[in-house]
Amino acid sequence: MNSRKAFLLALFRILEEKKVPYAVVRNYDDIYSSTASDVDVAVEPEELDRFKQSLSEAAAATGYVEILRARYVNFSYVYLHPEGGFLRIDAETETRWRVFPVLSAKAVVGLRRRHAEFYIPHPRHESIILFVASIWRGAVSERYRLQLASLYTQLSDLEFRRTFRGIFGTAGDMLADYQMRIAMDPSATFNLKVAKRALIAQAFRKQPNRRALIHNLTLDTHRFIDRVRRPPGISLVFASSAKPAWKIDKLLDRMEFLYPAKKIRRNKSPAEPDTPSWRLWFERFFALFKGGLFLRFHALRNDSEIPEILGTHSRLLYSSRAFVCIENSRGEMTLAHMKTGFMAQLDSTQKTVSREDDIIRFITGILNRSLAREESHFNSAEVQRKGVFAVLLGLDGSGKTTVARELCCQVGEMGLFQAVRYYHWRPALGRQATFPIASGTNVPRKTALDPNPMRSAVSVLRLFKNLLLTQLAWWLRVRKLLRQRTLVLMDRYFYNYYLDPVSVRYYGPAWLLDQAHPAFPQPDMIIVLRAPAATLLARKQELSEEEIHRQSAVLEQLALRAPRSIVVDGTRPAAEVAREILSKIAALDGRKNHQMPLAVSSKR
Repeated sequence: MNSRKAFLLALFRILEEKKVPYAVVRNYDDIYSSTASDVDVAVEPEELDRFKQSLSEAAAATGYVEILRARYVNFSYVYLHPEGGFLRIDAETETRWRVFPVLSAKAVVGLRRRHAEFYIPHPRHESIILFVASIWRGAVSERYRLQLASLYTQLSDLEFRRTFRGIFGTAGDMLADYQMRIAMDPSATFNLKVAKRALIAQAFRKQPNRRALIHNLTLDTHRFIDRVRRPPGISLVFASSAKPAWKIDKLLDRMEFLYPAKKIRRNKSPAEPDTPSWRLWFERFFALFKGGLFLRFHALRNDSEIPEILGTHSRLLYSSRAFVCIENSRGEMTLAHMKTGFMAQLDSTQKTVSREDDIIRFITGILNRSLAREESHFNSAEVQRKGVFAVLLGLDGSGKTTVARELCCQVGEMGLFQAVRYYHWRPALGRQATFPIASGTNVPRKTALDPNPMRSAVSVLRLFKNLLLTQLAWWLRVRKLLRQRTLVLMDRYFYNYYLDPVSVRYYGPAWLLDQAHPAFPQPDMIIVLRAPAATLLARKQELSEEEIHRQSAVLEQLALRAPRSIVVDGTRPAAEVAREILSKIAALDGRKNHQMPLAVSSKR
């Protein structure tokens, strides 16, 4: 038995046990084998909660995980099996064209009939459902044409006409004539515009239809506002400095079930001219609002442009729906989510799982976490826990950026925090996210200048400016992030003044640093990464051997202001170091690991 059939059989069994009335409204003949089609189910509005509970139980029993939920005219639920199979269930509480009512789910379920292990609509209702679906699509598909011809043979012509007249008014006879003719003439057509006008007229002709029309208008207004606030679509930025760049077309084909091709907006391929920013904003918003995918390409000259691309796109609206895929010149791929800061690394040498599946698992894993938070997946004690402010301290080449990147990957897998935020040496005031991705090239070291009274005075002013900016960022941004259970990672932080004063252009007195130190917000933990000089020189050539020994001596004598500090070996694999750090953080207050499914494991 395939996984799709197992899920559906479990669902139909659970619905039967719970006595939840339903009907599979169309495309049910190959419901178990057609993996490309959705399963459309009519459910009464008051039974929707029990139907969703039945979906969850069926998914748990068959190994499926809910990865996407959206509210269109219907309620759409997408599930993914670990072996890679998608399944979409659309729950319809009514049949309508735009805001104009046609059939209620109560009417459809009331006349349902048994078909194999599940229920389907009465032939009259199924015919109306197929006609309305054709009006939405603008044409009658060959599949619907054959089904309409088959349905016509199951009842008398009078029964169809009576029902069609009640729904379409004077156009009912036209539809009945069409359904009668298609069995003999496959080329028969009917006027869609006449059918649309008939539905509109019927909406105003009867009092129940007018009430339903007002209800639909009110419902769609609320739905519009909700979709503006929380759009169902996603945006994906793909930037590559590899020559040639990875072909993303296979990924789009694989994601067709989640985001159909007609809802994908691309901008831009490397060969296309730049598009105005206002048009990009509108196209992205439209794709997200419609539940589609907005895809943006960037062809980079070298790896040093990667941080700039990340910084630009981290300021986008709807950061919770924004994902980034970065490919460096070595073919290594990094994934990131703008809202949470979670990351994943894909190794080009790993062949057991395709990149397409890895990317989909990362995206759907993030979406699944969002669903879990909406449903209060974390218990109240966990929700009340605060985040952790941690400082990564060490010399250039000790692996701070690499370890920070591993932390961003593993935090998402373990579920210790709701988000992670990385800052380079001091927190930023803005909302934009930064990611620990190395530039790939050695950054020229600033030239040390001879100290003099003028430089000393300017250094003191710069120190107080940085103190003011840090305090503002702490009160306006960092404290809020910590209340939202975020792991805040700071690279060197204030200790940069001690280790490498040239990098922050400080030429003032050392005693002033000791006085200013307590004024900076205190971290919860300091992680010191140590590595021998030979390792540091092999990894980076920015510091001379003499400077490495000087900074190492300073690091040995530094007074660390934090409740806890740990020392780790920077020569060990970054994945091991990150796991050790997270285990120490988890032990701070006994917080539990919440293993979230479908997160991509970083491949080393």
